Amino acid sequence: MVDGLNQEDKRTRVILGNIQSCVAELDLLLTHLLAMADGVLGKSSVCLCITLASKGKDVKAAEKELGDTEDELRKHVESLVQATQLHKFSTRTANKLKQADARRFWDEHFGDQREVSVETLAEALRFEVNEREYKGLDSEVALPICRQCFAGQTVTVLGFGEVFATASISDTMAALSKRVKAQSHMFAVKVFDYEEKKIDQTTEPGFFMCRASDSLKVIRHLVMTHALTLGEDEDDSDDEFTFNGGVVGTTGTNDKHSPRSLHDVPPEFRFMASGEFSFFLDNGAVRVTRKQEKTLEGEEYLSRVVLVRNDDLPDSLRPKKKVQKSGGIAGPGSNDDTAWETESRAGEGSSMGDGKDTEAYAEDVAEAIMRRASEELAVSSCRDIVTALRTPGILQGLRVAVVRARLPEEALTFLVEVDQLRRAAGAISPTAAGALSLPRLRMVKASATNIATRFLAAGASYGLPVSDEVRATAANEIAETASLAEQEDPPPFGLDKRMLEALVVPFLETEKTLAPALGSLRRKQANQNKVVTGKNATAGEKKKHRVVILGGGDAGNTVAFDLARDDRFHVTLVDPKNYFEDVTAQPMLLCNPGTATEGRWCGTVCAYGTVIDAGSHSRNSHVPGFAMSVSKSFVEVGSERAVVPYDSLVITTGSSYSSNIKIENPTAEFRLRQLQAEAAVIRCSDTILVIGGGLVGVECASNIGERYPGKRVVLVQSGSVLLPRVPKAHAKIMKRMEQLGVEVHLNERVIAFDDMLREYKTDKGNVFHAGKVYRCVGATPNTGLFKDDRTDPAIAAQVDDKGFVKVTAYCQLNGFTNVYAGGDILEDKMFGSSGAHAVDGNQYPERIASTAFIHGLIIARNIKRKLDGEPEGGANLCSFDKNNDPFGAALEISLGLECGLGVVHPILADIYDSMNFSFGISREELERDKCGVSPEVARNKEQVTALVVGAFQNVEMNQIVQGMFGGDPKMKDPLAAPPGGAPEGGAPEAAPEAAPVPEAVAYEPEAVPEAVAEEPEAVPAAVAEMAVPEPEAVAEEPEPEPAAVAEVAVPEAVPEAPAAEPVPDPEAAAAEPEDAQAVQAVE
Repeated sequence: MVDGLNQEDKRTRVILGNIQSCVAELDLLLTHLLAMADGVLGKSSVCLCITLASKGKDVKAAEKELGDTEDELRKHVESLVQATQLHKFSTRTANKLKQADARRFWDEHFGDQREVSVETLAEALRFEVNEREYKGLDSEVALPICRQCFAGQTVTVLGFGEVFATASISDTMAALSKRVKAQSHMFAVKVFDYEEKKIDQTTEPGFFMCRASDSLKVIRHLVMTHALTLGEDEDDSDDEFTFNGGVVGTTGTNDKHSPRSLHDVPPEFRFMASGEFSFFLDNGAVRVTRKQEKTLEGEEYLSRVVLVRNDDLPDSLRPKKKVQKSGGIAGPGSNDDTAWETESRAGEGSSMGDGKDTEAYAEDVAEAIMRRASEELAVSSCRDIVTALRTPGILQGLRVAVVRARLPEEALTFLVEVDQLRRAAGAISPTAAGALSLPRLRMVKASATNIATRFLAAGASYGLPVSDEVRATAANEIAETASLAEQEDPPPFGLDKRMLEALVVPFLETEKTLAPALGSLRRKQANQNKVVTGKNATAGEKKKHRVVILGGGDAGNTVAFDLARDDRFHVTLVDPKNYFEDVTAQPMLLCNPGTATEGRWCGTVCAYGTVIDAGSHSRNSHVPGFAMSVSKSFVEVGSERAVVPYDSLVITTGSSYSSNIKIENPTAEFRLRQLQAEAAVIRCSDTILVIGGGLVGVECASNIGERYPGKRVVLVQSGSVLLPRVPKAHAKIMKRMEQLGVEVHLNERVIAFDDMLREYKTDKGNVFHAGKVYRCVGATPNTGLFKDDRTDPAIAAQVDDKGFVKVTAYCQLNGFTNVYAGGDILEDKMFGSSGAHAVDGNQYPERIASTAFIHGLIIARNIKRKLDGEPEGGANLCSFDKNNDPFGAALEISLGLECGLGVVHPILADIYDSMNFSFGISREELERDKCGVSPEVARNKEQVTALVVGAFQNVEMNQIVQGMFGGDPKMKDPLAAPPGGAPEGGAPEAAPEAAPVPEAVAYEPEAVPEAVAEEPEAVPAAVAEMAVPEPEAVAEEPEPEPAAVAEVAVPEAVPEAPAAEPVPDPEAAAAEPEDAQAVQAVE
């Protein structure tokens, strides 16, 4: 358009948009005038004027509007000239900067350059700090400052001027440095009734986010900005993926619906928006003057300050100089055009006496600039579908947005797979002159055919929002091209390109359909750090104790169900899904999940709404998203960093898989379609490969082998025995595998993976071509939120060198009285053992779902008792002692639908038999081997699943389960009722009378509300749950078993790798222990 015009610059884009609007308005006005002149263009100008003059006042009004629009257009053009720096009389680029020190800096370092990279600017600032020896400034903070203040990769001279516009380089750097280093802080706005000398309970302005280092002067500006948002309409949608609680505050006002006038603010909050208030400390005891506001900073004052209306103060205390601004705040955070075309006005509204408070002014600018850059960066991450697909946190937000827009979730899955295929194909360099590249052709053929079969072909497992004609055309083109590629001498050019091009039209149509969801996500991203509050209490009600639970698995749901039914608590459950899933039942439904109303699947899930719903009066909420960071009074959720405050926090984020293949699906409906698609893949595969001979691998191989006796089912185990944690189980399992025809390879490891070609090589030279692969590998704790930069350092320090969370026996984080943790993320001391390892004889912690249930019970009861007045460390608090476990874990392991392996102490077997949980194994065999194979075990597993799922929906069932787990000797409850009589035959001296519930397959960790999109779903708490095997060590030297419960991963068919299906690193794969902690499926 014009030489030097940078259309990527935000200021330039704003001006160009204004020019376009003015031109369009001029066009409409001219059309209107011509219409008033009877539309005769051929008349002379004199005749035209005479005709218009006869129209009277209407013409005068139109002419005035035309003149005003022309003037506005002229101003915008002048601004564009300034923005593009085309003034011929300008001798230096730095002349565009108004602040003298900023001009000097740019001139010295960059001369006539109009823009530089963020890294280059950071290096120059680092040099400036070191060279001039600015006191109290660390030069290494220059790069973080630049990254947080400038969205994008480059910085223009005008963009630099917006940041360094009001104070010297040193003062601005000092203000920015302080904010960069400071932790986020949730500021509770409290209005103090000066006459009554107490907090005004009738006015609840809510919360907003600031930095822990902010001064009260910055807080004043944020209070005024926050007050404007209180006029926004809250979303009354009853969609369960809408935050079930109003958005009460945000430091950003980018939303187009945000009010900009005092008239839009509720009357009770207008004194805040206009700045007509004073700060007081210690509930009105000490008044803060305006000049003192800039010096009082940090959490010491932020936690003590209250607001008092100036009108309520006596004349002697009322400020002499009031805020002069009467409308909305148009400081540096404003999106008004004038904010770009005039100097920064961050200080407007302040009543500082001399007007030369550059230090405080720099702080105001620092807050606004960093907020705006954060919002711009967040929006840029979802500027288009492809960008959103490639950012895990944004992708999860897009999944929720798709559900809220009532669009099919599989459409997003399709886009992800096609994008991964494109990137994978692009990563394979073509041969010289564009000749045939066989590796690229084979990869594209395998992936494109896979996508076409599941999304485009007639009878495909997944549907797409495209026409039948588009689907058929794409599917036929891929099938035809694939057949050509299978020839011994395929055509030398273009086959891979043809298959990729066949996916273009369905991709574009699907992308267009998802545009509303992307727009919704973009608006959400533009409002970073909104504070989300639950509907805590109505007028006149006592405020409830806020409990936030991260993860809806065994431990999390146990706490949620219990506290949600106590009127003293408000429960917020944070999880990216809307359902609880008992994954311990998955191996038994892999081949036939059933439907939403019939079959095994419908009995293994329940909605989170039923878990936290305590009736019509219930105001508990579910916030869909991954927990990103944890602070002492709030957590941040999702890529938009929504802020959820708490009084007590429960972290139960569970475990995830070592291979990033499974994505958190927001709804159970899509999860079912996913399982059905996986069952179809098994049905159509000639060979199924299971890698790992631990608990999960054994269950998967046996269930598939039983359902499809004609298929080749291969189980590869790196160690010398199957299920090594149960010493005498190997021979019994091998006998069952022989009956089912499962091919078992011991002391063998898969070292090369080609998921595109379905080819897998072992260290013994065997090559398996499998249509379906389940990787049963070790799981790791989902403690990534502890490593986030925004997590409080004291909380982040509570993770050991293995990545597990350190807690007390009360399930509290060390050093915290209101932060609890449970489930798979806890350190080893919080789990019992199932006995000596068959290979090395050591005992390893069993991270199983029943123990997570116990953690949940301990946490729920301790929160209640502390609210009742029990002191920290009080005698009546529940605790966990892994050493008080005389019988060991009782396990029920599926070996198909017809029988299973039971692992149980003979005394416990008698107790379970009296509870109608018979293992069906002779007393003699249990005394000899502590395990046995029986049909009753498989039947018990179905009862266990019904009991587990029912416990999170029904109070009576929950009480039964609580009674069972509450009797586990590892849980010490001083207020528990004394146990009944001991079972016949006696028990070991240390054993309690009540029996812990038998375990079913507990390979899945709890729900994963983490920032990583691929983390696993919630781990259902099984009353009878199976222990998850530790990864078996290499044959030469067995390794200790990993401490995480695993899960059957019925995959989403949408790998998060660069290819259409993830291609594991062969070296990494070779190093992985293959004993199954988590089943990961690769189509």
